[in-house]
Amino acid sequence: MPSRRTISEEEIEDGLNVVAQLIDRYGDVYWPVFERLERELEDRRSRSLRVRARLARGKHDEISIDVSS
Repeated sequence: MPSRRTISEEEIEDGLNVVAQLIDRYGDVYWPVFERLERELEDRRSRSLRVRARLARGKHDEISIDVSS
């Protein structure tokens, strides 16, 4: 079974650059791949921003969480 690892935002950006070149050279056949990579990058950035915003709002309401059990 192949190992699963998280693909970085930088790797997605690199992929977008490659697919943009493919679209430029071969046409819109690769457009769905481009859109998928853009959506993944946008979703990740949105999640990250939302979590940071929530953490910034919650600084005054910090709680203790026991994860040892």
